[in-house]
Amino acid sequence: MTTVACIGLGQMGAPMALNVVNSGFATSVFDIAESAFEHFDGSTARIASSPADAARSADVACIVVFDDAQTIETVAGSDGVLTTLKPGSVVAIHSTVSPETIRHLAQAGAEKNIHVIDAGISGGVPGATAGTLLTMVGGSTEAVALATPTLLAFSKEVIHAGDLGAGLALKLARNATGYIWMAGVHEAMKFASAAGVELEVLHHTISATGVFEQGLSPFMLGGPDPLPDGQFDPMHELLSHLRALGEKDLDQALGLAAELNLDVPVTRGTRTSFHSVARL
Repeated sequence: MTTVACIGLGQMGAPMALNVVNSGFATSVFDIAESAFEHFDGSTARIASSPADAARSADVACIVVFDDAQTIETVAGSDGVLTTLKPGSVVAIHSTVSPETIRHLAQAGAEKNIHVIDAGISGGVPGATAGTLLTMVGGSTEAVALATPTLLAFSKEVIHAGDLGAGLALKLARNATGYIWMAGVHEAMKFASAAGVELEVLHHTISATGVFEQGLSPFMLGGPDPLPDGQFDPMHELLSHLRALGEKDLDQALGLAAELNLDVPVTRGTRTSFHSVARL
């Protein structure tokens, strides 16, 4: 039976660990807050006294702590999981940390023949509770294969994005998309409010006209690749039209913003860089 250590039992970590327990894995859990153990009353989870204790002889260690410093201490500290994990085991880092931290911990693990993978998660507390997170993983094929049965205990899908760091990059790209859209919608709300348009009307208009699908159009449009004879492929005309249309509309939006005395840095920045959206 696969033995799993789950370390970090906060809003995300606790429900993830419970799903691991309920999936039948022999599971040890640890958190610096003793109150976190209340989630496991009546369960088969073993309450550990430290990260090292939780990871003793484990096959997989799932790390869901707050930041780089906590992750480094939990994995490679004097009482970290690397001090007790057996050779060939896997450390899955679910915390959003820097690429440098991932590389540092991977090197520390390699010195003990322990795999470290980055395994970013998306889906929030509801996904962690329901076991429907999307987990984005970077690491060797061997390590990802060893960890995947455990990851599926709390995931609807495990994406092996590539080598070490690729899972983190995928998550950061995904998160950046969401935050940029949020900032753009907020500016749209400023436009509407200043012009006297009810926000409910703006919400309906955005929802009813495929705005977010439009945002994904670069995936469909690709880019203009020169043909052998030096001519552009048939997509070139469409891409040129998209660029011209977008620049015109953004210019109009900036004109309205000036008229309404609005500060719209997202719109302004988008106009500055829009020529690159279609890879022209």
